[in-house]
Amino acid sequence: MAETKVSARDYILLADIDNDGTFKPVACLTTNSMTSVVNTIDATSKCGDQYQAGPSFTQSFKGDGFAIDETGTPSKDSYQQLYTAHAAKTAFNMKMGKATPTSGDVYYSGQVFISNFNVNAADKDDVKFSATFVVTVPPLTQTEQA
Repeated sequence: MAETKVSARDYILLADIDNDGTFKPVACLTTNSMTSVVNTIDATSKCGDQYQAGPSFTQSFKGDGFAIDETGTPSKDSYQQLYTAHAAKTAFNMKMGKATPTSGDVYYSGQVFISNFNVNAADKDDVKFSATFVVTVPPLTQTEQA
């Protein structure tokens, strides 16, 4: 079986903030991630160690990047579009995977809202943003590109 590593540079967040079926890249990311947590119930006793999966299941995406300004119709979702969606408490669809997937590539998708949004404008640096996208109804869908 042949294997290749997946390049993190090609693994991005894509958002359909306008809910029109068009996924645009979240602009100029420096890092993005997915977190999936099932709480653990500690049922340990003198009879032995035992742990069980609890009922709480949370998932989220996180993205950090450089703020950009675009003129005309935006081709990427940057801090302006993300803040607008955050302030309006808008739920929208999001994917994490390769920008241009090929057969066999895996991506994760689901409906999210932005729970945390930060803009950092440090002296002698470009403006950066950070956003946490909470999945409204876990689990995310894991899809293999046909």
